[in-house]
Amino acid sequence: MDPGRRVREGELPGGLPYLAVGSGPPLVFLGGSTPEHRNPRPGLEQTMTLRMIRPLAAGGFEVYFVSRWPGMDPATTFADVAERHAIAIGERFGGPVPVIGHSTGGSLLLQLIADRPDVVTRAVVASAAYALGPVARQAQRELMQAIERTGRYSGSAIVSGLPAFFRRPAVRRLIRPVVELAARRIPIANPVDAVTMLRAEDEFDVRDRLPQIPTETLVAYGSRDYFWTLEMVGETAARMPRARLVLYADRGHALPLAKEFVRDVIAFLPRERAA
Repeated sequence: MDPGRRVREGELPGGLPYLAVGSGPPLVFLGGSTPEHRNPRPGLEQTMTLRMIRPLAAGGFEVYFVSRWPGMDPATTFADVAERHAIAIGERFGGPVPVIGHSTGGSLLLQLIADRPDVVTRAVVASAAYALGPVARQAQRELMQAIERTGRYSGSAIVSGLPAFFRRPAVRRLIRPVVELAARRIPIANPVDAVTMLRAEDEFDVRDRLPQIPTETLVAYGSRDYFWTLEMVGETAARMPRARLVLYADRGHALPLAKEFVRDVIAFLPRERAA
């Protein structure tokens, strides 16, 4: 097997699970919300993750897809999560590295560069803004309430997020039965972890801190991603002194799978380790 395609798994300091591919300077990828805090399992989960990170590895990076740690204290805040990531990055890599964050990972990356810009050379915030958008907030609150009640995802909670993907009601009605069936099959080994992260992100808001963030940042968003408003995403980039916004007209929430996104990210990221 090509060494660049070999999948490695392990833990960063602080118990953060990672899945890594490629060789070259390190690049940390913070993914979206997941029901369990672990590495993606072999099969569909890992295949979809590798589809996001292997193109970045092909661009000359050793890509670390980093998950949150299991066994979270229910009182954990988003700032706590960012701090543990900052410590892990500093101890594992010995200096700042570029970081990509998608969805919940994008929120976390904004918190990270607001609190600890010393551990990030350049940031790519994809499909996220300074706080949850109205559709994202409603969907996540319904999801959190469902998990608190039953310990599982519920079909209705997942369905509440469909407007983020499909604007047309007829399309949402068509796909709803499939989504509800899939939701009932999603296991959650530790509901406390899922609820803790959902609650922490619900309270996340760094809007007033954006002007003080020194990190060079690419804010990337698909115009067919309706979890956030375009105004929120645009304001996120505009209020940061070293940020620029890139919009993708025909892309939705699965932005990291887009070839043009990968192209722009690779062009934006530094190739050399920071001194």
